[in-house]
Amino acid sequence: MITTNKFQALLGKAVSYFILLSCLAILMIYLVQRFGGDYAEQKIKEQLERSGLAPFVHYENIHLDPFTLTPSLENVIVGDQSASWLRFARISLNNYLINYPNLSVDFWIQESPINSLSRDTGRLMRAAGINTLLGKGSFSSNVDGESVTSQFKLDIKDLGKLTVASHINLLDQAIDMTDLRADILASLALGQPEALAIIYGDTVELNSLNVQYQDTGLFTHLFPHSTMSQDSQNSHLTGLKFASQAFGLAPADSSEADHIAKTVLTFLNNPNQLSLSMSPSPAISLKKLTLLANEGSLYQDTTMRIAND
Repeated sequence: MITTNKFQALLGKAVSYFILLSCLAILMIYLVQRFGGDYAEQKIKEQLERSGLAPFVHYENIHLDPFTLTPSLENVIVGDQSASWLRFARISLNNYLINYPNLSVDFWIQESPINSLSRDTGRLMRAAGINTLLGKGSFSSNVDGESVTSQFKLDIKDLGKLTVASHINLLDQAIDMTDLRADILASLALGQPEALAIIYGDTVELNSLNVQYQDTGLFTHLFPHSTMSQDSQNSHLTGLKFASQAFGLAPADSSEADHIAKTVLTFLNNPNQLSLSMSPSPAISLKKLTLLANEGSLYQDTTMRIAND
């Protein structure tokens, strides 16, 4: 039978152990947050340097969640600090220290009045009919041997929702995923996507690409249905056919260009959702894709489809 004195002694030991374990847990959390945060910041800085984007990306601090090992860049400015291209409230690299080379990123575009951003961004916002930029998005990329599947989502308030999904193969095992992602990011940020074909033309091939855009205000503003006369529609139809040729999809006088133009025009008359898919069989290298674009046969030779859903 446990006496009162023995019970009090056991209770005292239990409380002491609990306090000790709590202190150890707090210490472990602190160490993970301190040294894990330093490691994550070092890796992020290295990637920015390797991509050439370090001069354009500024952040207030990096916070590490010690329970999920998720580093987050807080108050991120892209571009000039006084007149930025974009401002992010937070960019989180989910489970970055556990899942690498897989990547999962969530980001939130900070609510930004038009006069707080650069003139280039402000010009685009005025054309789109908005005075404040606000949005969120995500990017995920999973590596399985030579196969890489990725998905990008972007939702901009009063403009639209964009989803891009891709599946590529790496033909050279020496390719570093950090370098590949950094080069993709840099080429898009600097408006030079053709650089990817130069760097990875023979070492990366495309299995599939799917793009979906859902309008929530952008095209309604750009192409008001009430102002689209028959002459205007004919003019747009002709322009879209030549755009198909300019982007290397199909010759302007082809049935493919006619289909593309009519599909896009239907979307412009009643903006809802527009989708594009590409699924070449067999998979096709970036170099070959560039050659097909130069020949103006991308739509036919990559099993491309465009639809107004």
